Amino acid sequence: MILSRNELRLDDGSALSECPRSRFLLDTDYISEEEKHRVELMLAFLTEESKQAAASTAPTSEEDLCPICYAHPISAIFKPCSHKSCKACINQHLMNNKDCFFCKATITGVEDYSKPASS
Repeated sequence: MILSRNELRLDDGSALSECPRSRFLLDTDYISEEEKHRVELMLAFLTEESKQAAASTAPTSEEDLCPICYAHPISAIFKPCSHKSCKACINQHLMNNKDCFFCKATITGVEDYSKPASS
């Protein structure tokens, strides 16, 4: 709901019309109706996406965290040994070393890992 300038007061009691930047808050003549509509659609989309992301983000248990950095969830599995870490740790490690962190087997590949759904 947009109020007229004489209906708005700032915390210090001054009228909004006395504030030099107030015209930018209420003067929308330079914005087309199409632009306003597109912004409203984008805000609605982002709000919905934010709600869905928050709902789908389950708290991560300690056992789901990378055993190397404890900062990111496990997201990579090493071949052939099947040990796991986050992609950030294995990518950094593979720059200088081709051996598994844990068993020292030569890593021949890294695959994406996602935790199996609980039954």
